[in-house]
Amino acid sequence: MENFDHRFQRTDQWKPVYSWLETLDTDEVVKSKEIIDWLTENSDVREQLNSRHSRYHLMHYIKKCHMKILKRKEKKKGPGFTKNVSVSEVKKSEDVKKLVPVQTTDYNFSTAVPKDTELYKAKQTEALQKYEILVELEKQLSMHFPKPGNIGNKGN
Repeated sequence: MENFDHRFQRTDQWKPVYSWLETLDTDEVVKSKEIIDWLTENSDVREQLNSRHSRYHLMHYIKKCHMKILKRKEKKKGPGFTKNVSVSEVKKSEDVKKLVPVQTTDYNFSTAVPKDTELYKAKQTEALQKYEILVELEKQLSMHFPKPGNIGNKGN
């Protein structure tokens, strides 16, 4: 059995959900309708989870777990920048945008929002993911373009 990130320990109540998510053959995070359909088909699992968690928590946690599974699969494929990764990243950033109202004033976000809030953590995670995407893209592009120090030095 694989070792899993400590934040995503597989307790018995969640094992059926993890098993289902790992069987999905998709590169996009599972949709709410798919989750509801699966829970409807698996009423014993649904009853157990509903007795301990709110509907919002179920949806949020299942999507979060599926995103984690997709990222792990992506890492196993090896380095590469694919549409599938960007789609899931865009989807996550859209979810964060829904939480954040449009700001009309210019301020430093990192000092304006308390660090112990979910919003701060979501923004920090989003920033890290964007950075990782840019680093990977830079690696791939550097193979096709000369380094900045070498531009214009030919023949001088």
